Amino acid sequence: MVDLARQAFNTNNFLLAVEIFERTISQNGPSVDLYLGLADSFAKTGQFNKAFETYSSASRLGSISPEKLKHLVTSLVNCVKGEKNPEQMFKQSQCLFTCLICRGLLKEPVTIPCGHTYCRSCLEKGQSKSCKNCGVVHYYLNVSRLKTNFLISRVVQQWFPSECRAADLKSKGNTFMERHKFERAIVSYSEALELAPTDHLSLSNRSHAYALLENYKAALEDAEKVIEIRPDWPKAYFRKGRALFGLDQYEDAVVALLQCLALDPSIASAKDYLSKALHKIITPLPPDDPKAAALHQQMHPSVLQQLIMSNFQTTQLHPCVTMEHVEKICYRNSQHEAMEQGNERTKCASAPNSRSTSPILPSKNPRFRDDLSLSLKRSRNPSGPCPLSPSREPPAKMFDMAGCSERDSLKDESERKIPGDLLNRDDFDCSLCYRLLYDPVTTPCGHVFCRRCLDRCLDHQSSCPLCKSSLAEYLAERRQSVTESVQGILRTYFTDDYEERKKIHEEELVEFTRMSVEGTAEIPVFVCTQAFPGIACPLHIFEPRYRLMIRQCMESGTRQFGMVVTLTDDDRGKRDGYNTAKVEFIFDKMPPQERFQEIKEVQNDVYNFAKIWFDALPGLQREQIHKHCGQFPALDEDFTQYPNGPRWLWWLVSVLPLNPQIQLSLLAMVQLKERLEGVKKVIQYMSSVRRSQ
Repeated sequence: MVDLARQAFNTNNFLLAVEIFERTISQNGPSVDLYLGLADSFAKTGQFNKAFETYSSASRLGSISPEKLKHLVTSLVNCVKGEKNPEQMFKQSQCLFTCLICRGLLKEPVTIPCGHTYCRSCLEKGQSKSCKNCGVVHYYLNVSRLKTNFLISRVVQQWFPSECRAADLKSKGNTFMERHKFERAIVSYSEALELAPTDHLSLSNRSHAYALLENYKAALEDAEKVIEIRPDWPKAYFRKGRALFGLDQYEDAVVALLQCLALDPSIASAKDYLSKALHKIITPLPPDDPKAAALHQQMHPSVLQQLIMSNFQTTQLHPCVTMEHVEKICYRNSQHEAMEQGNERTKCASAPNSRSTSPILPSKNPRFRDDLSLSLKRSRNPSGPCPLSPSREPPAKMFDMAGCSERDSLKDESERKIPGDLLNRDDFDCSLCYRLLYDPVTTPCGHVFCRRCLDRCLDHQSSCPLCKSSLAEYLAERRQSVTESVQGILRTYFTDDYEERKKIHEEELVEFTRMSVEGTAEIPVFVCTQAFPGIACPLHIFEPRYRLMIRQCMESGTRQFGMVVTLTDDDRGKRDGYNTAKVEFIFDKMPPQERFQEIKEVQNDVYNFAKIWFDALPGLQREQIHKHCGQFPALDEDFTQYPNGPRWLWWLVSVLPLNPQIQLSLLAMVQLKERLEGVKKVIQYMSSVRRSQ
């Protein structure tokens, strides 16, 4: 029976596992393993109230280790994590100088191939190869080979000198932490906070240092401050849970750690401490008066008890983080005025309306429930109003709308614009075209150029125009992603200059889109050989000027260029080193419908005549034609579906040994019957020449 229960559990049939474990316990009596199996099954089915009771029963029969609670931890994390969270709101906002991983000011900024920029240390510590912002996976990303983005680094140092000095002090403190000199690390973090009082990273690190010194009260105070500054940052709740665990406040620690995992389910250290805290709760020392303790719990349930009794169906685990709050955080850290545009802000709250709630305590703040809209993955049967009560706030203090507004007003005081004397447009000029950067891209060596300028340079040599570092890998990866931070700075701080630069770029593209279907136009041409409609013409483009021509045709959207043989013509020109020509676009004129049958008969006659001529060619000659031009095409019965005439005819024109002038005259014809008759005369002449030999 036990094997059947475990087999059902391993195949995710948890309800059957519950039934088998219960039957086995009733028949054979309880044991630690049976109770653990039943508790794990309850947890997997989302019956957390029964799961906690069963885990407690197992602990009374024998000792259980925190590792035995892994299924409970996994189920709780899957229960509380949201489909959307404040991190997604944070991505949508323009935090130009903020690292999405640590939420701090960029330090040694490194731009990865997708165009997003992070702190070097954050990328080096990260285990994932996927971008935190866009989710693109960079399988071959080697952070050590990427140089610091010189432009962003220089701008950050010029615009935020105090924050940069604070970051240096924080790094100094981190060095002391690595050497286990925690007291000296605390001093460095405190000095950093004097320069940047709202630096959540220094506060978080100092909280960690206090915890290592077992000064958990001070660690908790710093963790609370971090949450006030960054309610969207999972690590803030982990610091709080760690401090609460050290203070033996295990239930509060569980709530804080669940808040952390609700925002980021991948934090392994939070799961470890959650297992330890749950183990402490499930295996407590028996109280002196069990009945009195049970009555007290019933009359004054803790937040964790409320969560357990409501089957974790409350909204208390998600901090109330509005989109406006996240934008203010980004505004403060990036110090830009982009948020002043527009007065309407979309509220994006942090807990689900669809999530069912607990019947334990009636809510005295119904508006709170309306503001919570972050949906979670798992939804269960509704069981009543939300158990949040102003008179009994959870230990992991939630941020209601009033609290958010109060803190936002404090943050407004620290918001400031970048001084005008620091906004130097010349800092953002491309070193190749000496104009404002447009579609800026960052090379692995850390330099920023206009994308088009860099592409033109790489047509000639595969090295950086400034430092001469090899960009062969950059070329091989065909990177086209714009550096988002630089693009955002240009749009935000140099709006007029950026719009003017954009207008110039669009005007340049118009020059390449004059390929009209009427009249004449000057278009790029490739001087090599004659091309025919519908017939493939393989090209080996190796000259830089023609690489540029092809790229400009693709970027402009026309995706077309002309091909001509070398002819004496006055209507030719040059652009960016490649040839252009004034051309007139021509199309076949559709004959009247009453002449369709006549033209069809002429087509059949010419096709059969051409097939006889082709079959009479020497075998080696036919083989060479097959190799270079393909097999003789089939007859196109309905010639009207081809605006330039049937394909087989153009194939024949391309393989006939004709003078380019004659081929050109056939191309210039706009009547299909006239072209068919011209080709027939050519074949007749060639057949007569062959017979005379």
